[in-house]
Amino acid sequence: MTRPAAPACDPLREARETGGMTSRIMLGYAERAGGREAVEAVLEHAGLAGREAELRDENTWFSFATKVRLFEALVAVLDDPEATRRAGAAALELNVGEGLKVALRALGSPRLVYQHIVRANGRFSARHAMELLELGTGHARLRFVDVTGAAIHPLDCRYNVGLLSCIPALFGQPPARVTHPVCAVDGGEACMYEVTWERSALTVRSLLASGAAAGGSLLVAALAAPALLPVAGAVAATAIGAIGVRAARTRRASWRRLEADASEQATVAERLNASLQDLVSELRLEELLDKIVHNARAAVAGKEFALLVDEDGGLTCRGSTGLPPASVATLECWAAEAGDLREPALVEDVVVVPALAALAADADVPMRSLCAVPLVYRGDAVGLLVALSAQARTFLPRDVDLVRSYGVQAAIALSNARLFAAQHALAVRDGLTGLLNHREFHEALDRELARCRRSGAPASIVLVDLDGFKQVNDASGHAEGDRVLRDAAAALAGACRGSDLAFRLGGDEFALLLPETTATAARRVADRAAAAVAAADPRTSASYGVASWPADGGSKDVLLAHADAAVYAMKGERASDGRAPSAPAHPAALQRARLQVAARLASELAALTDIDPILATVVAQLGEAYTFEACALRLEEGALRVVAGAPVVTPRLAAPVRVEGRLWGALGIDAPPEAAFGPDDLLLLETVAAQVGAALHRAQLVAALEAARAQRAA
Repeated sequence: MTRPAAPACDPLREARETGGMTSRIMLGYAERAGGREAVEAVLEHAGLAGREAELRDENTWFSFATKVRLFEALVAVLDDPEATRRAGAAALELNVGEGLKVALRALGSPRLVYQHIVRANGRFSARHAMELLELGTGHARLRFVDVTGAAIHPLDCRYNVGLLSCIPALFGQPPARVTHPVCAVDGGEACMYEVTWERSALTVRSLLASGAAAGGSLLVAALAAPALLPVAGAVAATAIGAIGVRAARTRRASWRRLEADASEQATVAERLNASLQDLVSELRLEELLDKIVHNARAAVAGKEFALLVDEDGGLTCRGSTGLPPASVATLECWAAEAGDLREPALVEDVVVVPALAALAADADVPMRSLCAVPLVYRGDAVGLLVALSAQARTFLPRDVDLVRSYGVQAAIALSNARLFAAQHALAVRDGLTGLLNHREFHEALDRELARCRRSGAPASIVLVDLDGFKQVNDASGHAEGDRVLRDAAAALAGACRGSDLAFRLGGDEFALLLPETTATAARRVADRAAAAVAAADPRTSASYGVASWPADGGSKDVLLAHADAAVYAMKGERASDGRAPSAPAHPAALQRARLQVAARLASELAALTDIDPILATVVAQLGEAYTFEACALRLEEGALRVVAGAPVVTPRLAAPVRVEGRLWGALGIDAPPEAAFGPDDLLLLETVAAQVGAALHRAQLVAALEAARAQRAA
């Protein structure tokens, strides 16, 4: 599921050196300074016309050469040598990197942001490293180098100055003062930046203290020299007035900071909520896996993601944002060695972890740090969400919190999707044999015929009846009969090709659906299937009938009637040869009527998720199909005991209700003494019993899902 690499000719994908946050800042500043015309001119000048959407995507990574072309184009179009510095200084005002702003503001002060400058720089560049050399309460000294050893571009220096200066504005303070005493462009070993800022904003408490001091000074003046009282009063009033102005300015700055913080936090919360709604509403597993990595990457810009899902006791990567196969294999091996993770694991530099070192060595997509969050739902570990960064030590504390939040969402969504998949599998599978059931046969045949009409390709069906099954059932009992049915089903499934589907229609009737298969090829499959059935148990054999589209008819009903007739023709031939079939041949019309009853019931049960309506529907449909004196359904599954219809102590006709081979109860019907039940009645009852088992189990799964959602809401 890993996305294919982009073509080498794509200038935005030729190297993963510069983050899309930089290009978005450049274009945002161009638009603010010169409007849409400036944006289009910058793109044209840089040779990137038509690439605006990619350049504004914060998750895009591109080459350093492309970054330089953007820088030079911005300077040329705006005719401003300081354009990159101004763009960096305006980064907070350009609606760029909202998630990064929240993560940086969460650190609490400019000092702590500069302390984490290495992590913040990783959002902008994988080619350049920012290193903290010295940090004080109001100053910092930083070193900027090209990790490849190449020269620093002068426009990059100016851009860094702008970015470093705007950090205090995150906290409502004036911009920092940035000097650049040593520059690699001028021959220095690296670019050195000296940054100073106001140590802290003036608080209201400190202003009140200053006011109290001024008042105290006034009182001292009055006691020491009454003649100086007017002068002292004027000075104190001026001081208190200045303090008031400063207090008002501080309050406004604090208010603006709180407003910005609240707005950005609300944006993050809305994004998380939208992602949760998006994920839990997606019940198709493959689509969900894509959404999980996409939503996480959109929230934590500058990171790649991999989703490892627990399958058969091991973690397998089922989705990523473009990691190469070798990196995926490395993550899977590391996860297997790490064992059962229950808390987030942060690896600041994969080079120091032998099992992960290969991630950094990948030539196309090198990764240097990762954060792995376990996906745990109701105590069960269902997978691992892994965020990766191109540089070491780039995960801010807020990033880890966000990845953890998306991990919780992914765990809930995966559990929901798996529950739905189990419910769907139960709804389409026969409880005794595990083959696809009668309802799914009709739906699959409808889909295949629709596809055939679009493509013109042929398709065939094979209807199969077991000969000799009734004698086995009568002589050896239902348990032995069930075993024979399971063995016959396994034989039929084993005789199918990879694209074929096997179904149990009910009783001892089966079907095969063979896409893109002519009648001649279908008969070969049918012969192989009949031989497999006979080999599975010598007491039984199989009669079959083949029908092909379009040779034997253009509609489903015609094809089924053709195959029915062929089945009973084969039974007749065997009877004339002395090989008596398991039951007398039945007219095709009667067979069709029985299938229609079962199909109608399957359609009605599919829409029901509560036990009582399910039982009422079963009784009503059987009552309409046949005149029964009584119909009863008794289930025993823990505390569940249900009886519907008239009580029947010893029904004349009964069929077990099973799910996944386990006995749940029995469906029984009775009739007046003058009425007699035939083989069709037993076949119908067994089919209905299988449908009842699937519907009731599906109802329990839905109830469990609703209870889980209610628990989460509480």
